[in-house]
Amino acid sequence: ATVTYERDLPHVKHVGLFGAVHHLRAVRRAGHDDALFVDRAGTLSEGATWNLGLVRDDQVLWPDADVLPGITMRLLADEFGHTAVRLTPADLTGVDAAFATNAVTGVRPIARIDDAPLAADHPLVARLAHHHDQLPDEAL
Repeated sequence: ATVTYERDLPHVKHVGLFGAVHHLRAVRRAGHDDALFVDRAGTLSEGATWNLGLVRDDQVLWPDADVLPGITMRLLADEFGHTAVRLTPADLTGVDAAFATNAVTGVRPIARIDDAPLAADHPLVARLAHHHDQLPDEAL
């Protein structure tokens, strides 16, 4: 479910997750899987613990919004493009697919955002997930 919320210093990874986790818990209590944030202007931005990617006309798109650029997002953007677009929830009718990226869970397809159904089996999202799964692990 989309929720209006903007993280403090979104480009900085920090421990100030109260607001994000609060909204995540609220949408889960309401029966939704996760929270997707929109800013005050109504622009799609990011999830509580993940970045949003979109597919339109076989092109990977990223939100043109203040977000924490996650490692997985950056690795995929390096390979599949850095095209940033400003989209609102109403614009999702023109999007073919959406996916969530996170360093722990990789690439996950999103089947629906609010009332907008999306292709959870889109071949480009499958390619993104496969590419991520093939990345070499870093030694600790």
